[in-house]
Amino acid sequence: MAKNGKNGNGNSSAAFRRRSRRHRAGRPNGSHVGGKKTSFLIKAAASIAVLGIIGFVVVMGAIVIVYRSYADDLVAPDELAINRPSYGAKILDRNGKLLYEYVDDQSGLRRPVKIETVSPAFLAATIATEDDSFFSNPGLNLKGLARAAVENSPLGGSVFEGSGGSSITQQLVKNVYIPAEDRQERWSSVGVSRKLKETIYALELTQRYDKEQILEWYINQISYGGVYNGVEAASEGYFGKPASELTIAEAALLAGIPQSPAAYDPVNHPEDAFARRNQILDILEKKGRVQIGEDTYYNVDPAEIAAARELPVEIAVKRFPIEAPHFVLQYLQPQLEALFTKDALYRDGLIVTTTLDLDLQHESLAIMERWIQEFEGISNSKNGSLMVMDPKTGEILVMIGSRDYFNDAIEGKNNNATACNSPGSSFKPFAYVTAFKELGWGPGTVILDTKVEFKDNNGKIFEPSNPSHDYSGPVTIRFALGNSLNIPADKAAAAVGPDKIVQQAKKMGFLKTFRLADGEDGCSAGGYGPAIATGGIGVTLEDMMIGYSVFSQEGVMVGQEPILPHRANERKVDPVSILKVTDNQGVTRWDIEKHRKNERVIEPEYPYLIWNVLSDASAQCKTFGCGGISIPGYRAGTKTGTSEPFDPQGPNAGKIGETWAFGYTPDLVVGIWAGNSDNSPIVNIYSTSISFRTMRDVFKAAAPRASELARPAGVVDGTICVPSGMKPTPLCGKQTTDLFVKDKLPKDDDTWWQNVRIDIRNNLLAGPSTPSQYVDQKVMLVFPPDLLKSEEDKKQAQEWAEALGVALAPTEVSNGGGVLPGGGGTTNSGDATVSIFSPTAGAKLTGMVQVIGRADSKDFSSYKLEYAASGSDSWTVIAERNSRINSGGLGTWNVDGVPNGIYVLRLTVKDAKKGDIVASVVVQVGLTTPGPTPTPPLQP
Repeated sequence: MAKNGKNGNGNSSAAFRRRSRRHRAGRPNGSHVGGKKTSFLIKAAASIAVLGIIGFVVVMGAIVIVYRSYADDLVAPDELAINRPSYGAKILDRNGKLLYEYVDDQSGLRRPVKIETVSPAFLAATIATEDDSFFSNPGLNLKGLARAAVENSPLGGSVFEGSGGSSITQQLVKNVYIPAEDRQERWSSVGVSRKLKETIYALELTQRYDKEQILEWYINQISYGGVYNGVEAASEGYFGKPASELTIAEAALLAGIPQSPAAYDPVNHPEDAFARRNQILDILEKKGRVQIGEDTYYNVDPAEIAAARELPVEIAVKRFPIEAPHFVLQYLQPQLEALFTKDALYRDGLIVTTTLDLDLQHESLAIMERWIQEFEGISNSKNGSLMVMDPKTGEILVMIGSRDYFNDAIEGKNNNATACNSPGSSFKPFAYVTAFKELGWGPGTVILDTKVEFKDNNGKIFEPSNPSHDYSGPVTIRFALGNSLNIPADKAAAAVGPDKIVQQAKKMGFLKTFRLADGEDGCSAGGYGPAIATGGIGVTLEDMMIGYSVFSQEGVMVGQEPILPHRANERKVDPVSILKVTDNQGVTRWDIEKHRKNERVIEPEYPYLIWNVLSDASAQCKTFGCGGISIPGYRAGTKTGTSEPFDPQGPNAGKIGETWAFGYTPDLVVGIWAGNSDNSPIVNIYSTSISFRTMRDVFKAAAPRASELARPAGVVDGTICVPSGMKPTPLCGKQTTDLFVKDKLPKDDDTWWQNVRIDIRNNLLAGPSTPSQYVDQKVMLVFPPDLLKSEEDKKQAQEWAEALGVALAPTEVSNGGGVLPGGGGTTNSGDATVSIFSPTAGAKLTGMVQVIGRADSKDFSSYKLEYAASGSDSWTVIAERNSRINSGGLGTWNVDGVPNGIYVLRLTVKDAKKGDIVASVVVQVGLTTPGPTPTPPLQP
């Protein structure tokens, strides 16, 4: 505030003018005394006097000009941006607990307060230490300057430098108006200019403003060590209290810091800070009474001083702690910068309320640390990452990027929640849910768990093996997924196609896992094979958490509109990490309630089928023991995973890369990765060691409601025939009952299990001329010809037959040509290479009919299978191919929807020399309900 009756802009110049006039009034008159010599001397003296006066005027004028040139530039300290409050963003957990406070490295923290709210003890300690004549001096501490000159002489010292040489006003000027790089200059032109400016500004500030105002600016501006500028920021930072509550001991400690903020920093140098504090207490005691206002004094109590000397230096609040550093610095900060700019984090006083639950974060970290320590010595698994989400809102409750952010030995700063790692078996649910959706499979679909080989993109043979390194034969998906069998999962991936799995995973939130094109960021670059189901890709824990959240919400992705831009056509919903943002004026800058978003990405029936399997304790018995990976007290979907090194034939053969575990209900999702940030392999460990135990204990610590997924109306109990996946018939020798999607249940009767006529003499198909006494009828497996195109197909068909304990129907005929046993209705051209074996004459047909026979000749070109109503010349083609059929399936005739009646089934072989060779059979067709043809799980 400006002083009454004083104006620094004009009074100084007037004073200088008055002095000049007085000097001129006292000048002697010239006169002749003692002749020419005397006259000469008088003239000379007069000339010199005149020159002296002129010189004095010139010097004084120059001083006035210099003074005014500096004084006219002076603005109040609080008008400069550098002295305004510096409010870095405060990052809070969902319950208001501080996670981190941003601090500008240049301006530090500043919390300006009124002088009347500051502890009188602190004002007394500051004035007694820095400038005990503050309330009486003109802005310069003349006694201090004199002392400084003595201390610094005769070794080239300056009266402007030295211990105690600067007044409080000068120190304020230096900190506010003098650039940091110029403050140490002495005898250079910069140093001289700086000291002139400092001196003039100090005098001018004293002329313009009350002492209390100058003192208030000083205590709000001066550095108190580290990033603390001003007494309020320092008091809060060191003692966790406002400056109004400082004790005499705390006041003395802070007052002693400005002399050397680095040396007397109580956090890094508590012993030096202790000694300096006691020096200040001694000064106070010696002063006894210190003026702290125009009419206010502080009386020192010797007893209080004595007691304060004995107190230790205690810092109540750790200076600028950071909680959840991976979440705050690596996950949250990019979003805040996108919303408000980076500068706003340091200037706008943002209060950011996040979704994180700090108490649960601490408890989760402690649980993970316990289990890492338990197995670290034998496994070399040294690190971990963990996330907890509320899937109903998409909010992140816990994000632990590593075991210890500050431990460089484990590369602790790496955020393994967003890093790429191999998921092992924890990715299997995403492969199976794709098969459910695309192929109509369900938990009761049977897959053959037998040895199989696949070729990778480089042509190398890939042979998956199960956790127990054995085979279980025909198993349901419920059994295979619950026990985490690898071979059935890879066969399922081969059947549905890896590209379909990638597409489905992207829909379920896998953003960082897959690249859209070369050069784009992503964990996996494409070229996926069947091993995608068992971890043959790179994923992030974050992506996996989003995917499992979709499972928990019956196919709905819940979260918010993305804050950070994603690549085109990718994830439209992101997890929620920010609930609300306000600024230091209390204005709401962002509110999650305006940005929440949900999106259905898959029909609810399919996630339910996955959850029903993963929450089934009885499905885990072979690998984990019944209920071995269940969470006590909850019916939660659980899945573990174990990766393998990428060089199983190299030095890491038999070792693994990392382990995973996930658990979920409609109210909670918990996921963990355990391994090493540098990808070094681990040994002697399972997914049930660190990962499952941690996930289980964190899940229980989060204490969600014991809720379950509701069964959608579209999920029904159904029975299918194995291995076709069609509706069972009385001939079906193997069938399973489980949950299926109603619309995907097969409507066609099974045609794979058939009564087949066998020539018992050679176990071939009985031919037309086989004597009846040598014909035996057996129930056998008859695979559709489309599934027997290669020798590998035939081998797999034989495996199915052996696994089911039934014979595979032969494809060769014992005798060709002639009339089929069973009577009329069958004709042929007399060429045994062209015959229809099944259906036989007069057979009543319904559903899908497999036509078995021979289409071959010496000069074979092609064959055509067709039908027509009896007495009609309008033929409908069933199949037309240019491949020979020695003895086997000619085609599949779907008679559903064909009107009841008598039909002729005709086979025509084109022979290059003989022309058309024809065989036919007369059959009866009955009407059945039409329906979709299921895709059988043949691919073993």
